[in-house]
Amino acid sequence: ALKRFHGSSEYRREMEDIQRECFALDGEKPKKPWQLFTDRGVRWQLITVIVMNMGQQLSGINAIYFYATYIFEQAGISPEKIPYVTLGTGTCECLTALTCVNYVGRRYLIIGGYLLMTLWSIVLTFSLTYQELYSWVPYVSMTSVFAFILSFGLGPGGITNTLTAELFIQSSRPAAYMIGGTISWISFFTIGMLFPFIV
Repeated sequence: ALKRFHGSSEYRREMEDIQRECFALDGEKPKKPWQLFTDRGVRWQLITVIVMNMGQQLSGINAIYFYATYIFEQAGISPEKIPYVTLGTGTCECLTALTCVNYVGRRYLIIGGYLLMTLWSIVLTFSLTYQELYSWVPYVSMTSVFAFILSFGLGPGGITNTLTAELFIQSSRPAAYMIGGTISWISFFTIGMLFPFIV
């Protein structure tokens, strides 16, 4: 499988890493989620996974999707075409997550993604505030939505879930994914419950 995935010349290095990790574990049993919370050796990795999963849900990506229909209406897109444009926003996120280039490193992609998302949120706020003044301002709002989603897919969207596998060894990985997933869904539930009141 590794040979097919990496190519005939590159798979050996990956195989050596797997074997090294297997020998290092030496029959160690998979850890339970509560064991990770008490293990000082993985404290910072666990904090990173928790913060990244919370940040992904609290970043505003769901709010952007919530307001996308309204923004597209203001830009003059006909109501029957709005679902297709909204589908295009989801496609943008998937494409950036799949084609995310990791030449600059995870840290720069995450920080850069969040900084770009902040920039496009500011642009979107101003364009929504002044959209009645000029006829071209709603198009700036629409562009900001797409740019925000692309920025999300570039960093936080594409990296958050893979980061867990990279930070934890095999015996801790399932528990770390369980914790990260739980935090993600709790954050998503919180947003879902509070956002209508904020609106």
